[in-house]
Amino acid sequence: MEKNELIKQVNDREAMDSRDVAKMIGKRHRDLMRDIRRYISEMATSAKLRALDFFIESSYEDAKGETRDCYLLTKQGCEFVANKLTGKKGTIFTATYVGLFNQYQAEHNGKMIGTDKNLTRENLEFKLKWLAEMRKQNINKEHQLRNEDAKIWLELANVADDYGERRMATEMRNEAINTMTALPVGGQREYTASEIANKLGVSAIQIGKWGNKLGIKRDQHLSYRTPEGAWRYFPEAVELFQKNQFEIQNDFLS
Repeated sequence: MEKNELIKQVNDREAMDSRDVAKMIGKRHRDLMRDIRRYISEMATSAKLRALDFFIESSYEDAKGETRDCYLLTKQGCEFVANKLTGKKGTIFTATYVGLFNQYQAEHNGKMIGTDKNLTRENLEFKLKWLAEMRKQNINKEHQLRNEDAKIWLELANVADDYGERRMATEMRNEAINTMTALPVGGQREYTASEIANKLGVSAIQIGKWGNKLGIKRDQHLSYRTPEGAWRYFPEAVELFQKNQFEIQNDFLS
């Protein structure tokens, strides 16, 4: 088990360097620093909040040997930043920082030292629970989007009825039904790595990696490469990615 080097101990508290947090959420460090300074300023207006519970001032030496400012984010600070993010990025960052803090605490609480096997099982159980929750949320979100699309088609059908456009209204109601009953893969003939990645909650790079691992890129019936060098995947390939969804997501989080 590799040692968790992203969590630092500061005044009896665990914290994470803002530079590492910036990389995890895909933001420039200077932009994250700007945001944190704003958060601290806003917290100062409330007597119930202590900025030090979230963000601890620190510094580091850059490649030129010059001292630069940074912050150390406690678990509360990471949670605060995660709450400002939206969609998949916020979900992945939350799962990552929670796992890192839990791992650090397990490694240093005196009970788990030297028991890498138990620690691995704990991390695996955490990932299993998180992935199960993500699957449930993705299904619920997909149903929600379909419901919203179907409602729009039904509203348009009602408008068409008001104008006496019966045929148009019928077509719109049929579209609403098709939207509600569509399969996740749908009737699309081919998919990009980004489209599949969005379905599974991982990166396009991860899809390319697993396309090779599963032999999908070597089967002309599953995929092909465009003249520009980009890969396109057929529905049968998407089904293979979905069957291996847990392994792909677990690899992405590890």
